[in-house]
Amino acid sequence: EYCSTNTEYFIENYIYIEHPDNKENILQRFKLWDKQKEVLQSIIDHRLNIILKARQLGVTWLTLAYCLHCLLFNPGYLVIALSKTEEDAKELIRRLGTMLSKLGMFIKEDSKENENWQGLKYSTTALSIEINHKGKSSVFKAFSSSKSAGRSFTANLLVLDEWAFQQFAKEIWLSAYPTINRPTGGKVIGLSTIDRGTLFEEIYTSDNDFNKIFMPWNSDPRRDMK
Repeated sequence: EYCSTNTEYFIENYIYIEHPDNKENILQRFKLWDKQKEVLQSIIDHRLNIILKARQLGVTWLTLAYCLHCLLFNPGYLVIALSKTEEDAKELIRRLGTMLSKLGMFIKEDSKENENWQGLKYSTTALSIEINHKGKSSVFKAFSSSKSAGRSFTANLLVLDEWAFQQFAKEIWLSAYPTINRPTGGKVIGLSTIDRGTLFEEIYTSDNDFNKIFMPWNSDPRRDMK
């Protein structure tokens, strides 16, 4: 119950992410930097979010951890994630699956080994993860960007990964936004490094309803000018 209403606590105490620099123990608890905590709370507080980031700041991991919290504690929740390519979409599923694999006290994989487990179970495919809330599923689906990608869903949360580098970004947004912009809810997290002349830059620099978040290189407290 405490984790369900305290996203930051849940992430810091139960989510594991990959730290490639640590060769001996690549999976470690996700201990948030101050800037990551600030970004997380800003995402929670706003419906339309656009994040301009430097590289290697854990923003994708943070976004997926937030998605997992939504899926785990909200039966029937649907997250749609759009990536540049199918391989990038599969990578989002792999990362989310990594997080789920370390949540044994909350949920286990739907397998013969866990057939006697009475709690929540999840199943995975190359491009989706489904959490079975005893009859009502929460689902994370990942797609590569295409002209028709935004037409076939009505999601609770739309994630646009590396938004500035997605093909057909304008076409996708024009078709997807009406499915998100509804009276009962719908949330957007668009994240990317910058690319000039793109829809991402246009949204980030113009006056609109988006909550604009900036994560500079020194969001990582271990970095300095060197």
